[in-house]
Amino acid sequence: MKLLIKLHTPTEMASYEGCALALTLATFGHDVQLYLDAPVFGLLMQPESRLHGMIQSLELYDMPAAWLPDDVFSGWVTGMLPTDLASQLILVPEVIPAADFERILTF
Repeated sequence: MKLLIKLHTPTEMASYEGCALALTLATFGHDVQLYLDAPVFGLLMQPESRLHGMIQSLELYDMPAAWLPDDVFSGWVTGMLPTDLASQLILVPEVIPAADFERILTF
């Protein structure tokens, strides 16, 4: 199953649960793309946050780099993060073909 999981809430618990679901589904062979919206940037900036560590491990789960919105905050965030974390983030493509995903989940 091909899924897009959007993390849109600034609460650590909801972001953690959405990312944990993404990693679990990827473990079982599903194609999962994460989209990190601006409200979760604060969690990415905290090295002790669960989301920070989970995004660093996307490569271990054979997941593509997480998408970020294409705005000024995304550039600022990627410039402030450690290189190993920033390498797991890319700007969202200009066109997101929703039909390519069987499910789109938002947390």
